[in-house]
Amino acid sequence: MTGHACVVIGGGFAGLSTAVRLAQKGLTPLVLERRPVLGGRACSFVHDDTSTVVDNGQHVLMRCCHSVRSFLDTIGSDTIHFEDGFSIPFIDSHGRRHRLNAPGWLPPKLGLMVAFLRFGPTSWRDAVSLGRAMPYLRTLPQDLTVSGWLNRINQSDPMRTNFWHPLCLSVLNAAPDVAPARELLVVLAEALSVPSGASMGWSTVGLSSLYTEQASRYIRERGGKIRRSTFVTNLDISDGATILMLRDQSILEAESVVLAVPPPRVADILANTGQDDLLTRLAAHTPSPILSVNLWFDREILPEPFVGLLGGTMEWVFNREAILSSEGSDHHLSLAVSASTALASKSDEELVDLALQDLRGAKLIAGDERPLHTLIVHEKRATYVRPVGSNPVSPMTSHPAIFLAGDWTDTGLPPTIESAVRSGTVAANLVEAYLQKEKPEP
Repeated sequence: MTGHACVVIGGGFAGLSTAVRLAQKGLTPLVLERRPVLGGRACSFVHDDTSTVVDNGQHVLMRCCHSVRSFLDTIGSDTIHFEDGFSIPFIDSHGRRHRLNAPGWLPPKLGLMVAFLRFGPTSWRDAVSLGRAMPYLRTLPQDLTVSGWLNRINQSDPMRTNFWHPLCLSVLNAAPDVAPARELLVVLAEALSVPSGASMGWSTVGLSSLYTEQASRYIRERGGKIRRSTFVTNLDISDGATILMLRDQSILEAESVVLAVPPPRVADILANTGQDDLLTRLAAHTPSPILSVNLWFDREILPEPFVGLLGGTMEWVFNREAILSSEGSDHHLSLAVSASTALASKSDEELVDLALQDLRGAKLIAGDERPLHTLIVHEKRATYVRPVGSNPVSPMTSHPAIFLAGDWTDTGLPPTIESAVRSGTVAANLVEAYLQKEKPEP
């Protein structure tokens, strides 16, 4: 049995950012990932029929995601593209095109109001309604859903339909009736705090190619290790030491452990450690899915990298051919629906028909046009929604050597990639402080 300074369980953004930060500090983490590949809930794979790269869900960043950008810089990944300013194209269900465009020379909050003054689906009254909301960004409600908060500040129906609701779904992956308003407002405040903070960006390679191998190399070059296909069943901390039990009946000893996995896995691993209060709080987190309908056509359908759909079932259309710079996509569209629970019972054929119906309504394809290939991706547990009014889970547990990381932990943000990376930094700092404290005095 070999002891390790820190074992990180989970090889997604949270786990790898934890391990990278530990390696930066001169520690030698061991990362354990239960699957044969790294990436967790942000990964990609090759589609067999087309040999093109498919993400398990199209992820979009904003320029204000400083932790993600710093993490990618550290590991030497430079494959994120950011738009120059805040400019989002939309198409409504009648095929009319609109663009939400904020002048870059204006302060961000004022620029957003001007954008809606010029946005076809909204009026000047709606822009004024948005302006009334801006002062409330400084007062974060603890016990309101997004819908409850919008009611309190009297937002107009068009502003809800064309801004608040799509923003809530895209950022929080939760419906406005259940999403915590505080989490949405934190993101909006950060995005509007600096010029171009809300500019959208995306990976120009498949998600796995964005960070997994670069992070692995960084960790290994500094003495750390990564083991795939390694399933941790539970921890034993009864004798003072932290022992990890593996599915293959082997065991590992660690001075400290970071659990960078979703709430249900944390609960399984910690089931016998006497942390009943934490287990109760973990059980209250509800999984929220993301649906991706992938379609391949024999021609270019969308000239832009992406477009929002107004009034349809699908929310966004991403032109993978335009987004990917080094991995071809053969006229590949990915249509996304956040918080897609209502569509979970539909067959693949029904989902493809809904997507085609939206593309026809947007006048992007002809009435009889069909794709060459299709692929439905259900990321059933894309994020976890915390009950409104409850505090986020601390990265510290009741055991001084066990820590938590993940987009769902207390980072001050909702469950996003930015939150996952921030959680890794927090966990690594806590591990360092613990290990230094445990060292005997010279």
